[in-house]
Amino acid sequence: MLRYIEKYGDLDFIQKPFNEIDSLIFSQLIYNDFKDVIGDKDILTLSEAAERFYAIHDNVYLDSLIDVAKRASKLLTVCSESKRFGSVIVSDYIDNVNDSIDKQIAACSFLLTDDSLLISFRGTDASVAGFKESAMLAYMFPIPAQIEALHYFQETAMMHDGYVRLCGHSKGGNLAIYASVNCSNSLQRKISGVYAFDSPGFPEWFFSRHDYELMDSRIYLYAPQGSLVGRALYSAKQPEIVVSYAKHSRQHSVSTWEIVDDKFVTTDSFTAESDKMSAYLNDLVVYIGDKDLEVFYDALEQTANELGISDFYDLKKVDVSLLTIFVDSIQTLTPEQKERFRALAKKVMTDVAKGYASDAASKAKGYVKNIAEKLPFMKKSETEGEKNEKEKQDGE
Repeated sequence: MLRYIEKYGDLDFIQKPFNEIDSLIFSQLIYNDFKDVIGDKDILTLSEAAERFYAIHDNVYLDSLIDVAKRASKLLTVCSESKRFGSVIVSDYIDNVNDSIDKQIAACSFLLTDDSLLISFRGTDASVAGFKESAMLAYMFPIPAQIEALHYFQETAMMHDGYVRLCGHSKGGNLAIYASVNCSNSLQRKISGVYAFDSPGFPEWFFSRHDYELMDSRIYLYAPQGSLVGRALYSAKQPEIVVSYAKHSRQHSVSTWEIVDDKFVTTDSFTAESDKMSAYLNDLVVYIGDKDLEVFYDALEQTANELGISDFYDLKKVDVSLLTIFVDSIQTLTPEQKERFRALAKKVMTDVAKGYASDAASKAKGYVKNIAEKLPFMKKSETEGEKNEKEKQDGE
């Protein structure tokens, strides 16, 4: 992203039209906390907003931020110093959190120099807590954040006469799609594009709606080749699969995605590990069932925090014997729920461990075979195992 800004930062949105990388940048700028920077009636340029942001927040605060917010603050600095982004008008920032109903939504409006309006919704990270928030979509629809996203979009965009775009990363992309599909017909006609970056999907029936069909061609999905969050639930179409240099859930961070000039570097397929893990997590939602999903994910989040699990790949490190201790300490569970959760969590960790063991064995087998094939005496004749297998097949 920074190389893109360095190359095109002197061109406004009339000189160089809006593209997918611009949308990615705005999906990350919303991770900055503009709460005390942009007031209810403030209309500032991004450069002015950045000036206020750094006047309020010192280095101690910036160093304490989680990674995605820390990267967003650095991106804000670079963007604010460019002609392309610095002159963009920023307004209508909201950041509403209500723990009692598991609602978290942040959004901001950006008026570009081509007179189009872009609305960006904030997402979540790739932690177990973030996955839990995305998993809420499986047992609660619409979730509170989706309802507020729709209201925010309608109230903000209806005041604008020109074209409108929406974007978001992670859950933010889901909110953008939901708002675009459910808004009024007159507002929907103004939408030129919706950009979702590694965002969870929707219930399968969502895509059979006429409102969705009207928006489908204007919705653009992107996900890294190792995606998990972006493959949760259902999607109506395959996303653009972007190459990332990171491993596992770290690919959820768009700063690891490969960009050349003003385009993503793409590949044709997801990794085998992404296929396996995303299929497993989606099957797990079905296995648990609607009745127990909310209880399961609440308990999973508490247990994961106690065990120091930051993402699902960490499950292979967990000592299963510790599980009972932490589950029993969760006061919100009934004895029956504790027993069910223990069984479910043990199944998850056992399945994940088996998956890693199977992968390791497969890789080891391939490695040994590769070395054996390079040995001179192995090239001239069959290995003993191959010879025995052939004789066995001939005997049959």
